[in-house]
Amino acid sequence: MLMIRNLHKRFGGLHALENVSLVLESKKIWSLIGPNGAGKTTLFNLITGTLPADSGKIEFMGEDITDMKPHEICRKGIARTYQQKNLFPNLSIFDNVMAGMLKDSMEEQRRKERVYEILEFLGLEKKEKEIVSSLPPLDSKLVELGRALATTPKLILLDELVGGLVPTEIEKICQIVETLRDQGYTIFQIGHEIRPIMRTSDWIFVKSNFPGFQSKKPIRNI
Repeated sequence: MLMIRNLHKRFGGLHALENVSLVLESKKIWSLIGPNGAGKTTLFNLITGTLPADSGKIEFMGEDITDMKPHEICRKGIARTYQQKNLFPNLSIFDNVMAGMLKDSMEEQRRKERVYEILEFLGLEKKEKEIVSSLPPLDSKLVELGRALATTPKLILLDELVGGLVPTEIEKICQIVETLRDQGYTIFQIGHEIRPIMRTSDWIFVKSNFPGFQSKKPIRNI
């Protein structure tokens, strides 16, 4: 589904990513772990076109997307959440999720129905009118995920989706992520919370500068 070859990204004299190559197969949960500053979020920014790569190639579903713009990549079927809240704070939950819908993807009534389906799946259907700025952390994370789902993606990139949550909230997120995989979505997640990564992942990529990590799950070093 996703193939990355010899990807490089520098910020001045800092090598954020150096010769990174990996392949994601569809309908699995893939995870990337590594220390702070290892370039995990930078990799997501390159995949989604937020930042340009210095060199290397990114292919999605057999098509070169390396130099595409973010909205073009989104239309190809890649969506993401953000480590820092990236919602419209003065809009409702419903309107934030609706903002992820591609206007020409379906008729307006069907778009609204799809938003309600997403909210019900996430357990937010009774909170649709609540303003995002007043939400607790878990609900904010769920709205981020809901907006990503609204784009009708094939691949979802999750950036620290469980960061800052308590164990019961992390459990809910894990269940949702596993359900998405079972529904046919492909998930690529990064995070610092090792336990949810270990629980949900089918495969784990480990940055070479993160020595000593051990797992019963299949590991690939990059």
